Amino acid sequence: MARILTIQFWQTCHLGEISQTFARRGAEADYCRIDDGHSLPDGHEEWDGLVMMGGAQYAEDDAQHPYLGPSADLARAFHDAGKPVLGVCLGSQVLARGLGARVRKQGWTELGFTELTPTAAAKEDPLIGGVGPTRLMQYHEDTFDLPDGAVHLMTGTRCPNQAYRSGASYGFQCHFEVSTRLWQEWMSSMSETLKALDPSYHANWQKDFASYEADSVAFCERISDRWLDLVEQRVAQAA
Repeated sequence: MARILTIQFWQTCHLGEISQTFARRGAEADYCRIDDGHSLPDGHEEWDGLVMMGGAQYAEDDAQHPYLGPSADLARAFHDAGKPVLGVCLGSQVLARGLGARVRKQGWTELGFTELTPTAAAKEDPLIGGVGPTRLMQYHEDTFDLPDGAVHLMTGTRCPNQAYRSGASYGFQCHFEVSTRLWQEWMSSMSETLKALDPSYHANWQKDFASYEADSVAFCERISDRWLDLVEQRVAQAA
């Protein structure tokens, strides 16, 4: 059984639909709940891979969130050991930071299902290969530069850096783990924030999920399945 260290930076930003793949494949998710005061482990040795999820924090705000720098260092340690890493939204930014790239404010908030297009390089990628343009959930106001040597995998019209790979480490700016169930969980605590961002959002979100959720969940299953393939391949090679 693969053991996956899962860093949860925000109370409601858990694995979401990724957990369905983990359960089906028998992968064990060991949660490190930063939001509940858990301490980061000292190293990567106990785990076969690392997942870092989302949150409202700015990935370089060490003054307010002193665990962000050590999280980036831990992601780099997994990466350097050849253990697969998967970063989602904030997690992708923390991973980019760990790999030496800049994270920055983009000056606007990307919200809702947004069409993301695989790059030409994605055709040969173990995770993205064979995937076409897909509308995936976005909710972020920060973005990352691509780490040196990273492969740019998906792009969007307004926010170009949406997914990348460096070795066996992957970062996705989008929230492909989101389902209606998880979005309702998020809305319970951010309803007023969403109204301020888009006064019409509450009237339209259910229609958007009806149109795009099935493709998003299929994308999540495909990406998380293939990522676990990488984990299991490395475990087999190390045995």
